[in-house]
Amino acid sequence: MDQLKKIGHLCRQHYEKLILVFVLLLLAYAVIKLFQASQEEGEKTRSMTEGFKTRAGTPVEPAKLERFAAAMKTATNPPTLNYAGKHNLFNPVKWQQPRGGGPIIKVQFGTEIGIHAMRIVGVNPLHLHIAFDRAALTGAEVTGYHIVVTNELATLSRHRRIVQYVPTGATNTQVFVITEVKGPPEAPTELVAQLKDFNGEKVSFAPGKPYTRVVGYEAELVHPPNGKKYPRLRRDSPLDIEGEPYKVVDIAANKVVVSDDSNGKRYTIEQMAAP
Repeated sequence: MDQLKKIGHLCRQHYEKLILVFVLLLLAYAVIKLFQASQEEGEKTRSMTEGFKTRAGTPVEPAKLERFAAAMKTATNPPTLNYAGKHNLFNPVKWQQPRGGGPIIKVQFGTEIGIHAMRIVGVNPLHLHIAFDRAALTGAEVTGYHIVVTNELATLSRHRRIVQYVPTGATNTQVFVITEVKGPPEAPTELVAQLKDFNGEKVSFAPGKPYTRVVGYEAELVHPPNGKKYPRLRRDSPLDIEGEPYKVVDIAANKVVVSDDSNGKRYTIEQMAAP
């Protein structure tokens, strides 16, 4: 009896602990039951697929990335923008009337007027002629020769045709020096001379057989937009093209080279081949 009283006394003193122990036991039981129920459900789920055969399906095609790769390549290497094309956003077209009249011209490339529009009408060679005229006689003695020199390149008219008396053995002549006379002095078959220009070149001429060489060219140009012509042009001839000053610096058989007086830039005007 005393033993039961002691147990009852202990229970009254520690009833909170007893309740806690009881609750923990219930929780442990609940956890065990939940675990068992979970295992049973898992087993049921696995047994549901037993007896079924997997059907072979159509495989998924790999993604096609060619267009994406091309777009990425274009984005990383963009094409160069060309602002010099035939568009008017950055290159507005200018319409201009040439100085001196003429129709209004569409200036699209910048070569329709001005120095770039110049054309060659013709180029003519300029010659140096040395012709035997006659022997100069004092009595029966030949003292020299009369020679006709024609220089088409000379700018002064009095220098273009010179009737020159050349004494025998003279060295103070204007164009050449006679170095040898072949044949009879009164009727020579050939005269050998050394030119004072052209690096002292040796030439020969005879009665009826003049010496001739090209010493330059004369050109005629035209500016088609206004029809203005520039005749008889030679080296150092001035030009006024659309109000801009130029100068001829060289003329060849098929081209004319002009220089811009403002900056010294040179332009070559070539003769266009006949169609």
